[in-house]
Amino acid sequence: MKTILLSIVAAYLLNACTSSSSPNTLYHWGKYQSIQHQAFDDSKPLPEQIQAMEEYFNQITSNQTHAAPGAHAHLGMLYTKLGRLGDAGTQFDLEKQLFPESGHYMDFLKNNMSKGQP
Repeated sequence: MKTILLSIVAAYLLNACTSSSSPNTLYHWGKYQSIQHQAFDDSKPLPEQIQAMEEYFNQITSNQTHAAPGAHAHLGMLYTKLGRLGDAGTQFDLEKQLFPESGHYMDFLKNNMSKGQP
């Protein structure tokens, strides 16, 4: 019985030593989800939302991590609402490049953007 209990305690301690305080994730989420939520409830003006997204991408660059899926598309949609269509198209292209499965939707957004529809 002592051997089993000692083995369980040793396994628990080894597991505690190997786990890090912050989990490694494939993407850097940062404040992206809260920024995205602000777009849906209009709690912040559009220029502030764009600035927050640009800061998010600066964090990604400085941390050498990857943007969350949809982040470039979200910034592109914000740019579209502000009339910065060239910047929006660039963001849609980046989203399509990083996440090829979003290609059809990014093409759809770009086509509607060129027709004056956000």
